Amino acid sequence: MLNNKNQIILNREYCPICKSKNCSVLISTNHSRPDFFNFIKFEKYYSKELYEGYAYGILGQLLYEIAECNDCHFIYLTEVLNDVGMELLYNNWLDKELLRVHYSNLPYDIVAERILKLIKTNFSKKDKINVMDFGAGYGNFCSIAAKSDFNTFAFDLSTDKKDHMNSMGINIINNFKKYHGCFDFIWVNQVFEHLSDPLEVFINLRQCLTETGIIYAAVPDCKNIKQILNKKGLSEKLFRLLSPHQHINAFNNMSLKLLGEKAGLKAFAMIDFLKLFNTSLKLNDLKFLIKKTIKNSSWGTGLFFNLK
Repeated sequence: MLNNKNQIILNREYCPICKSKNCSVLISTNHSRPDFFNFIKFEKYYSKELYEGYAYGILGQLLYEIAECNDCHFIYLTEVLNDVGMELLYNNWLDKELLRVHYSNLPYDIVAERILKLIKTNFSKKDKINVMDFGAGYGNFCSIAAKSDFNTFAFDLSTDKKDHMNSMGINIINNFKKYHGCFDFIWVNQVFEHLSDPLEVFINLRQCLTETGIIYAAVPDCKNIKQILNKKGLSEKLFRLLSPHQHINAFNNMSLKLLGEKAGLKAFAMIDFLKLFNTSLKLNDLKFLIKKTIKNSSWGTGLFFNLK
């Protein structure tokens, strides 16, 4: 029985990227504040159980506090869910049926298909290319990878999602130590913004790479979050970038590159793309490479990384 918020929360007393304790609080408010409940409702997929936690349980005791690191200028929530809270979130507080419908109606991911095509070209000399989707959801990326003849693995916290991917024949990962030096390509799409310790996870993923392995990490671009907070306050626009329980880290291009650097990885520069895809590409693939990878690497938050 949960009767104290300390059973489900973690206080991040230092920056999740550079570990500095030198930070400034941008906003701090209790979840029990009357208008905060309207802020929570911007999430479409919360279950009845979560709302009951606000009405009769401990969720109203939580704190929504945004801090900015004074050293690396990363912006993040200070009070977040711990492992117990995350289990509750992904297995109880999010409505499984609503999420299944949402994921089943997503359009085909042409970006993932194109990136996998480029990865297959790069590792063309290997008989089997090992690919991992970290934070795999209901397996949309895994489905594309498996159909493209990659040796496909997946990791996710949700039991429901793992069961679904298992029924698809996807290899489910439960222990990363078994997979050190295993993967040629790791896909981490819209995940790091959810993690209480993104640096530790990135280090674990780096250890799972082969010597020539590649990680693709994509997160929401939060470069304008301070302006949104100052102008609009507890708005839907802010919720999409920093939301209680889920989006707890606000990355931009610089901070995502720094996270990789701290984990022992380097973000691709122009010369890395030229070395990686030094084969003849069709015009559509070349356009995609320029628009979605090289350009994004310079300004956006969908970056390729490899070992330093």
